[in-house]
Amino acid sequence: MVDQDREIRVLGLEGLEIRHSGRPNEGFTLRGYAAVYDQTSHDLGGFKEQIAQGEFDEVLTPNPDVHLTWDHDTRYVAARTKNDTLHLSSDTHGLLIDAQVGNYTWAKDLKTALERGDINQGSFAFNVAEGGDEFASDDAGNVMRTIRNVGALYDVTVTAQGAYPQTSLAAVRSLAKATGRPPEEVEAVLVAENEAAKAEAEGESESQRGSVEATEDFMRWKEAMIKKAAARQSSLAKLAERLGKQREEGNGSTQDD
Repeated sequence: MVDQDREIRVLGLEGLEIRHSGRPNEGFTLRGYAAVYDQTSHDLGGFKEQIAQGEFDEVLTPNPDVHLTWDHDTRYVAARTKNDTLHLSSDTHGLLIDAQVGNYTWAKDLKTALERGDINQGSFAFNVAEGGDEFASDDAGNVMRTIRNVGALYDVTVTAQGAYPQTSLAAVRSLAKATGRPPEEVEAVLVAENEAAKAEAEGESESQRGSVEATEDFMRWKEAMIKKAAARQSSLAKLAERLGKQREEGNGSTQDD
Protein backbone atom coordinates (compact mmCIF):
# COMPACT_ATOMS: atom_id res chain seq x y z
CA MET A 1 0.00 0.00 0.00
CA VAL A 2 1.31 3.44 -0.96
CA ASP A 3 2.03 5.77 1.95
CA GLN A 4 -0.14 8.85 1.32
CA ASP A 5 2.19 10.95 3.45
CA ARG A 6 5.17 10.13 1.22
CA GLU A 7 6.56 13.06 -0.74
CA ILE A 8 9.32 13.28 -3.35
CA ARG A 9 11.54 16.28 -4.09
CA VAL A 10 13.93 16.63 -7.03
CA LEU A 11 16.84 19.07 -6.63
CA GLY A 12 20.14 19.76 -8.32
CA LEU A 13 22.80 17.25 -7.25
CA GLU A 14 25.33 19.67 -5.77
CA GLY A 15 29.03 19.01 -5.27
CA LEU A 16 28.96 15.82 -7.36
CA GLU A 17 32.14 13.73 -7.14
CA ILE A 18 32.78 10.40 -8.85
CA ARG A 19 35.85 8.33 -8.04
CA HIS A 20 36.99 4.92 -9.28
CA SER A 21 39.72 2.72 -7.85
CA GLY A 22 40.72 1.50 -11.31
CA ARG A 23 40.19 -2.13 -10.33
CA PRO A 24 37.76 -3.86 -12.73
CA ASN A 25 35.93 -5.83 -10.01
CA GLU A 26 34.89 -2.73 -8.05
CA GLY A 27 32.22 -0.13 -8.58
CA PHE A 28 32.70 3.59 -7.98
CA THR A 29 32.27 6.15 -5.21
CA LEU A 30 29.53 8.77 -5.52
CA ARG A 31 29.35 11.87 -3.35
CA GLY A 32 26.99 14.82 -3.55
CA TYR A 33 24.15 16.69 -1.83
CA ALA A 34 20.66 15.31 -2.43
CA ALA A 35 19.14 18.31 -0.58
CA VAL A 36 20.43 21.78 0.27
CA TYR A 37 19.22 23.77 3.26
CA ASP A 38 17.57 27.21 3.12
CA GLN A 39 17.11 27.29 -0.66
CA THR A 40 13.75 28.29 -2.11
CA SER A 41 12.27 25.71 -4.46
CA HIS A 42 10.46 26.41 -7.70
CA ASP A 43 6.66 26.34 -7.60
CA LEU A 44 5.39 23.06 -6.17
CA GLY A 45 1.78 23.49 -7.19
CA GLY A 46 0.57 26.69 -5.48
CA PHE A 47 3.37 27.16 -2.95
CA LYS A 48 7.15 27.21 -2.70
CA GLU A 49 9.24 25.41 -0.15
CA GLN A 50 12.40 25.63 1.92
CA ILE A 51 14.22 22.92 3.84
CA ALA A 52 15.33 24.31 7.19
CA GLN A 53 18.87 23.65 8.34
CA GLY A 54 19.06 20.46 10.38
CA GLU A 55 15.83 19.03 8.95
CA PHE A 56 17.39 15.58 8.56
CA ASP A 57 19.28 15.47 11.87
CA GLU A 58 16.64 13.61 13.88
CA VAL A 59 15.64 11.11 11.18
CA LEU A 60 19.29 10.12 10.59
CA THR A 61 20.07 9.57 14.29
CA PRO A 62 18.85 5.92 14.44
CA ASN A 63 20.66 5.12 11.15
CA PRO A 64 17.54 4.20 9.11
CA ASP A 65 17.60 1.68 6.27
CA VAL A 66 17.77 3.94 3.20
CA HIS A 67 18.52 2.97 -0.41
CA LEU A 68 20.39 4.91 -3.07
CA THR A 69 18.50 4.19 -6.28
CA TRP A 70 18.37 5.25 -9.90
CA ASP A 71 15.13 7.16 -10.54
CA HIS A 72 13.51 5.76 -7.33
CA ASP A 73 13.51 2.34 -9.02
CA THR A 74 14.29 -0.45 -6.54
CA ARG A 75 15.44 -2.66 -9.41
CA TYR A 76 18.49 -0.38 -9.50
CA VAL A 77 19.74 -0.16 -5.92
CA ALA A 78 23.25 1.29 -6.06
CA ALA A 79 23.98 1.27 -2.31
CA ARG A 80 22.24 0.89 1.05
CA THR A 81 22.78 2.09 4.60
CA LYS A 82 21.93 -1.33 6.05
CA ASN A 83 25.02 -2.96 4.47
CA ASP A 84 27.21 0.09 5.11
CA THR A 85 27.68 0.93 1.43
CA LEU A 86 25.67 4.17 1.78
CA HIS A 87 26.47 6.87 4.33
CA LEU A 88 24.12 9.81 4.81
CA SER A 89 24.99 12.83 6.90
CA SER A 90 23.54 16.25 7.61
CA ASP A 91 25.94 19.19 7.77
CA THR A 92 25.42 22.95 7.58
CA HIS A 93 24.94 22.75 3.80
CA GLY A 94 22.46 19.90 3.43
CA LEU A 95 21.99 16.14 3.11
CA LEU A 96 25.24 14.56 1.92
CA ILE A 97 25.38 11.23 0.07
CA ASP A 98 28.57 9.15 0.26
CA ALA A 99 28.03 5.83 -1.56
CA GLN A 100 30.06 2.87 -2.72
CA VAL A 101 28.13 1.91 -5.85
CA GLY A 102 28.12 -1.82 -6.60
CA ASN A 103 29.89 -3.29 -9.63
CA TYR A 104 26.66 -3.95 -11.51
CA THR A 105 26.38 -3.99 -15.28
CA TRP A 106 23.86 -1.13 -15.26
CA ALA A 107 26.06 0.85 -12.83
CA LYS A 108 28.64 1.30 -15.59
CA ASP A 109 25.96 3.03 -17.68
CA LEU A 110 24.98 5.14 -14.68
CA LYS A 111 28.59 6.22 -14.12
CA THR A 112 28.92 7.26 -17.76
CA ALA A 113 25.67 9.27 -17.57
CA LEU A 114 26.85 11.02 -14.38
CA GLU A 115 30.26 11.85 -15.81
CA ARG A 116 28.74 13.23 -19.02
CA GLY A 117 26.20 15.28 -17.07
CA ASP A 118 23.23 13.49 -18.60
CA ILE A 119 22.18 12.77 -15.02
CA ASN A 120 22.77 15.71 -12.72
CA GLN A 121 19.91 15.85 -10.22
CA GLY A 122 19.34 14.35 -6.81
CA SER A 123 16.06 13.43 -5.20
CA PHE A 124 14.71 11.98 -1.97
CA ALA A 125 11.50 10.32 -0.83
CA PHE A 126 10.30 11.24 2.67
CA ASN A 127 7.44 12.23 4.89
CA VAL A 128 7.17 15.14 7.29
CA ALA A 129 6.98 14.53 11.03
CA GLU A 130 3.78 15.55 12.85
CA GLY A 131 3.95 19.34 13.21
CA GLY A 132 7.22 19.33 11.26
CA ASP A 133 6.25 21.98 8.72
CA GLU A 134 4.74 25.45 8.71
CA PHE A 135 3.18 27.78 6.14
CA ALA A 136 3.50 31.55 5.79
CA SER A 137 2.06 34.01 3.29
CA ASP A 138 3.60 37.33 2.21
CA ASP A 139 1.75 40.53 1.31
CA ALA A 140 1.39 39.37 -2.31
CA GLY A 141 -0.29 36.13 -1.22
CA ASN A 142 2.70 33.93 -2.07
CA VAL A 143 2.74 30.87 0.19
CA MET A 144 5.99 29.45 1.57
CA ARG A 145 6.20 26.07 3.23
CA THR A 146 9.15 25.46 5.56
CA ILE A 147 9.99 21.86 6.47
CA ARG A 148 11.73 21.67 9.84
CA ASN A 149 11.59 17.98 10.70
CA VAL A 150 11.46 14.86 8.51
CA GLY A 151 9.58 11.93 10.00
CA ALA A 152 10.91 9.21 7.65
CA LEU A 153 13.46 9.02 4.84
CA TYR A 154 12.80 6.21 2.34
CA ASP A 155 15.41 6.66 -0.36
CA VAL A 156 17.79 9.02 -2.10
CA THR A 157 18.20 8.85 -5.84
CA VAL A 158 19.99 10.23 -8.88
CA THR A 159 17.84 11.23 -11.83
CA ALA A 160 18.06 13.03 -15.16
CA GLN A 161 14.93 15.13 -14.83
CA GLY A 162 12.13 15.20 -12.33
CA ALA A 163 8.57 15.36 -13.57
CA TYR A 164 6.70 18.63 -12.98
CA PRO A 165 5.74 18.26 -9.32
CA GLN A 166 2.16 17.41 -8.51
CA THR A 167 0.58 19.01 -5.48
CA SER A 168 1.51 16.74 -2.57
CA LEU A 169 -1.46 15.25 -0.70
CA ALA A 170 0.53 15.49 2.54
CA ALA A 171 1.25 19.18 1.90
CA VAL A 172 -2.43 19.78 1.10
CA ARG A 173 -3.51 18.24 4.41
CA SER A 174 -0.94 20.30 6.31
CA LEU A 175 -2.05 23.55 4.65
CA ALA A 176 -5.71 22.66 5.22
CA LYS A 177 -4.98 22.19 8.92
CA ALA A 178 -3.20 25.57 9.05
CA THR A 179 -6.06 27.42 7.33
CA GLY A 180 -9.00 25.48 8.76
CA ARG A 181 -10.40 24.74 5.29
CA PRO A 182 -11.41 21.33 3.88
CA PRO A 183 -8.47 19.55 2.14
CA GLU A 184 -10.43 19.14 -1.11
CA GLU A 185 -11.06 22.89 -1.25
CA VAL A 186 -7.40 23.70 -0.62
CA GLU A 187 -6.28 21.20 -3.27
CA ALA A 188 -8.73 22.64 -5.81
CA VAL A 189 -7.35 26.14 -5.33
CA LEU A 190 -3.72 24.98 -5.48
CA VAL A 191 -4.40 23.02 -8.67
CA ALA A 192 -6.19 26.03 -10.18
CA GLU A 193 -3.21 28.26 -9.36
CA ASN A 194 -0.84 25.71 -10.83
CA GLU A 195 -2.84 25.49 -14.05
CA ALA A 196 -3.10 29.28 -14.19
CA ALA A 197 0.67 29.62 -13.94
CA LYS A 198 1.14 27.13 -16.78
CA ALA A 199 -1.49 28.92 -18.86
CA GLU A 200 0.22 32.26 -18.32
CA ALA A 201 3.54 30.80 -19.43
CA GLU A 202 1.93 29.33 -22.55
CA GLY A 203 -0.37 32.28 -23.30
CA GLU A 204 -3.61 32.22 -21.36
CA SER A 205 -7.12 32.53 -22.80
CA GLU A 206 -10.05 34.59 -21.49
CA SER A 207 -11.63 31.52 -19.88
CA GLN A 208 -8.37 30.65 -18.14
CA ARG A 209 -8.09 34.20 -16.79
CA GLY A 210 -11.64 33.82 -15.43
CA SER A 211 -10.56 30.66 -13.62
CA VAL A 212 -7.70 32.57 -11.99
CA GLU A 213 -10.01 35.38 -10.88
CA ALA A 214 -12.34 32.83 -9.29
CA THR A 215 -9.60 31.81 -6.84
CA GLU A 216 -8.60 35.30 -5.72
CA ASP A 217 -11.20 35.57 -2.94
CA PHE A 218 -10.04 32.29 -1.41
CA MET A 219 -6.39 33.35 -1.67
CA ARG A 220 -7.14 36.58 0.20
CA TRP A 221 -8.99 34.59 2.85
CA LYS A 222 -6.12 32.08 3.10
CA GLU A 223 -3.58 34.85 3.62
CA ALA A 224 -5.78 36.50 6.24
CA MET A 225 -6.22 33.22 8.13
CA ILE A 226 -2.48 32.54 8.27
CA LYS A 227 -1.84 36.09 9.53
CA LYS A 228 -4.72 35.77 12.01
CA ALA A 229 -3.23 32.56 13.41
CA ALA A 230 0.12 34.27 13.87
CA ALA A 231 -1.55 37.25 15.57
CA ARG A 232 -3.46 34.89 17.88
CA GLN A 233 -0.23 33.19 18.93
CA SER A 234 1.31 36.59 19.63
CA SER A 235 -1.70 37.65 21.71
CA LEU A 236 -1.58 34.45 23.74
CA ALA A 237 2.11 34.98 24.43
CA LYS A 238 1.45 38.55 25.63
CA LEU A 239 -1.43 37.34 27.81
CA ALA A 240 0.78 34.67 29.37
CA GLU A 241 3.42 37.31 30.06
CA ARG A 242 0.88 39.59 31.79
CA LEU A 243 -0.47 36.76 33.92
CA GLY A 244 3.06 35.84 34.91
CA LYS A 245 3.75 39.40 36.02
CA GLN A 246 0.50 39.53 37.99
CA ARG A 247 1.40 36.28 39.73
CA GLU A 248 4.82 37.64 40.64
CA GLU A 249 3.27 40.86 41.97
CA GLY A 250 0.71 38.87 43.97
CA ASN A 251 3.45 36.71 45.50
CA GLY A 252 5.38 39.84 46.39
CA SER A 253 2.38 41.38 48.14
CA THR A 254 1.82 38.18 50.14
CA GLN A 255 5.40 38.13 51.31
CA ASP A 256 5.19 41.81 52.39
CA ASP A 257 2.08 41.05 54.49
